Formats: sequence, structure tokens, C-alpha cells
Amino acid sequence: MKQPWQGENNEKLRRLLMDYYAVTGQRIGVFDADFHMLMAYPEPHCALCSWLRSSEKGERRCRECDNHGMREAKRTGRPVVYRCHAGLLEVCVPLQEEGGRPAGYLMYGQLLYDEDLPGQWEDTRCRCADLFPDTDMLRQAFHQVRRMSAAYIEASSHILAACVGYIRLEQLMKGRQDLWEGMQSYIAQHLTAPFTLQDMADALSVSVATLCRTARENSGKTVGALALEGRLTQAKRLLAGTDLPVAEVAAQVGIADYNYFSRLFRRETQISPRRYRAAVREGTLPSPEGEK
Repeated sequence: MKQPWQGENNEKLRRLLMDYYAVTGQRIGVFDADFHMLMAYPEPHCALCSWLRSSEKGERRCRECDNHGMREAKRTGRPVVYRCHAGLLEVCVPLQEEGGRPAGYLMYGQLLYDEDLPGQWEDTRCRCADLFPDTDMLRQAFHQVRRMSAAYIEASSHILAACVGYIRLEQLMKGRQDLWEGMQSYIAQHLTAPFTLQDMADALSVSVATLCRTARENSGKTVGALALEGRLTQAKRLLAGTDLPVAEVAAQVGIADYNYFSRLFRRETQISPRRYRAAVREGTLPSPEGEK
């Protein structure tokens, strides 16, 4: 099955990151469900973060903070605002699949609140003392960090989550259509032998419940009814277009029991297989669709 952020959806997400940066000036990183970075725009971090990440200890602390933010977003299912180990603000937005499973995360920052700048500076200075001994350089990098109000940060996180949700909805709807087409194809390719719901679910990499829901949503029928419909449609073609014995027709549409096949055929068509063949050849019934 296609991963949530491949192909066309990947490009849409990249354009979203670029547009968001053009409006807000904020760098955004995209992570998969296992906390691995997939893309970022722009790729470089801010000066302060780049310097912090230049040391092994700083890089480790940054990764730990990133993972903490993603774990919290996974736990709550909502955007999370938190301070990193350097005292800068970061926002993590979960990207969720149908059913609430995490598909990945958006993380943006690094930010400062636009109030109490001296207090935030003292916090950052203390936190970074062992990583950034040059206080003047640290101060210069600190003052380059973008500042926003708490209300702006919260609002932007919700707007970003809504934009991502729209892309996910598009992907979900296309995925459902692809699944429905896959189910129809699976049935058409497996008319000659019985199969279970689990067989189909395993082949299409979905759950049995998803199969049943998809069948209902698209046809109003069960998967079993769709399979039987396909088998009987093929049986009509064979009865009309060949001289195969009825028992052989039954076997070729995956129903080994001739008597059971005859009962099913009569129940669905109100006529026996033999009478159906005769009626088509006499012209009192039309040839089945697809019969040559």
C-alpha cells in the first residue's frame, strides 16, 4: 500500500511548507511515524540551532527534544507547544490517518514569545552554558530568533493542522476509491475458486472491517454478495456462450457443488441454469453483458 506522504501528496505537502514559510517565515520539518525526518523547508536551521547542533551533545539534545514533542503529539492527538532544551519554542502537529493512527508529524519553530525577552534570554543562557560558552555570540544568535505572540503561535498551529487535514482527506478519499477498484479487480480475478474475506483483506493490505465498510459504502452490498454476483454473471456468460455441462460451469465459477450452484442460480435469476441457456439461445432472454 502507498505510504501516506508519497508521490502527489508528498509534493502537495512540500508546497504547503513553502507557502507557510513565505507567510510566516517559519521553518517546518516533516517526520514519519517513527520520528525520522522526511523533508524540511527551508533545510537549514536558524543560526542558534545550527550552532547547537554542531556538537554531538547538542545534536543529541535536539533529537531528544524533537522526539519528546512527537511523543506528546502522538499521545494527545493535538498540536503541542513546548520549549526545547535551549529554551526556544517549538510546535509539533500530528498527521493522523483514519482511525487516529499516527502517519507522521509536522514540527516548526524555533520561536520566542514576544514578551519578557530578558527572562527568556536568561533562561536560554543558563540552559546553553555548557554548549555555548561564548555568551556574546549566543546573545547575538538568540536575538535573531523570530518572536511571536502566544495567540499567534496557537492559531498558526491550528491553521497548519487544518491544511494538513485537507491534504490527508484528499489522500484518504483517493485511497478509498483505489481500494474499491482493488476489491472489484480481486473478485474478477478469483471467480474460479472460493476465497475468504481474510484472503482478500491480506491481498489488499487492509482489515476485514475496512473491506466490509468499503463494499457497503460503494454498492450497498456485502463482499459475499458482490462475489456471488460476479460468479453468477460469469456463469451466465459460460452458459450462453459455451456447451460446457452445467456442473463444469459451476466448477469454473468457484462453486464445486452442482446442486448448490443450481439453487443459487435459480434464487438469483428465478430460472434454472439449463432453462437460462435454452432461453438465451431461443432469443427469449438477452445474452449476458460481455458474452461474445
